[in-house]
Amino acid sequence: MDAGSTSRRCRTDRIEDGSDTDTSVRRRELLKRAGQGAVVASGLLAGCSANEDGGDANPTGTATETSAKPSLDQFGVGVYLGDEGALEPWEEWFGRTVDYYSLNVPRDGWEKYRIENMPLERPIADIAADREIVVTVHLYPPEQTRMIAVARGNHDEQFRAMARSFLDNDLADATLRISHEMNGRWAATGAVGRPRWYVAAWRQVVDVLDGVDGTDFSYIWAPHIGELHMDATEAYPGDDWVDKVGLTVYDVNDLYYPEDCDPECVRNRRRQVWDNIVDGNFGLNDWAQFARDHGKPLVFPEYGVTARNRNGAGGGDNPLFFRWFADWMLANSDVVEWHNVWSFVAGSHYIGPESEHQSSEFPRHADASEAFKSLYGG
Repeated sequence: MDAGSTSRRCRTDRIEDGSDTDTSVRRRELLKRAGQGAVVASGLLAGCSANEDGGDANPTGTATETSAKPSLDQFGVGVYLGDEGALEPWEEWFGRTVDYYSLNVPRDGWEKYRIENMPLERPIADIAADREIVVTVHLYPPEQTRMIAVARGNHDEQFRAMARSFLDNDLADATLRISHEMNGRWAATGAVGRPRWYVAAWRQVVDVLDGVDGTDFSYIWAPHIGELHMDATEAYPGDDWVDKVGLTVYDVNDLYYPEDCDPECVRNRRRQVWDNIVDGNFGLNDWAQFARDHGKPLVFPEYGVTARNRNGAGGGDNPLFFRWFADWMLANSDVVEWHNVWSFVAGSHYIGPESEHQSSEFPRHADASEAFKSLYGG
């Protein structure tokens, strides 16, 4: 990819022209602009190259000698609940307001790409007043069209309408995770077998969204961690169309668990899985370096623990996952910007208070919940 190319858009230009001056002191603006200590600090987090000539002020991608000692406080913290009504009690349990709140755009029709048609239990503008909003959206509803049509611009007006809907609901500066986990066959709008069309569609959509007056979106390109069904880098849209590199990471592996696995066996298995998450092909270390090489912050819009009865491969109530993840982020604080725990209230990854747990199939992860809270809560 052309890492040194001049970006088609410069986020700081939008600030300088006065479009955001009235809200620049708001908490979520400060979160967005500050960069929270990552190596991609000021210019890159605004969507621009650190140097106009394409150079890198810190080519090694490591903290400088004058950098402050990294702290977990420098990383933004977010949550996905799948139920906006659960956010207030979840934050009460957590002890503070989260920095990021995540939501999904339903993929069962173009009409659902409008905020007013989404099944939200609470007005999203209220949530956005104090938090950054991260929106997962697909390149198209798979039952209604094909990727080639999106790439050719046949659905541009649908995305313009989506952008206008976001503007009307105080989401002009939302962060969009577009067609994530594109390297897995399960991704209906993914890139397996068609990386060129994926890239073309991504670029088309981003250009259309950026062309709507008043938008200041950021874009996350977010594969699933690991060596899956393709080399995900073949589907990278290019530095001019991506603001952040993201990852989906779960504590899942076929190593979990043999019969009669005693506590020592459980810990050893968890360590083996974690080591593979970090050092395996397309693991955390590989993606951290990829982000550095492209001058992008690394974010985690979807990560967490997984119930043992989820496909027979979950690590269960594993507090070590969050502790080891925290240690890894600190060791890579030059590039990591924020993390968003996936805590669907009715799903297999739930982290949070017992009162908001809504699944009879999957248990609440009590120990992992306390570990997450102790690391990042108030």
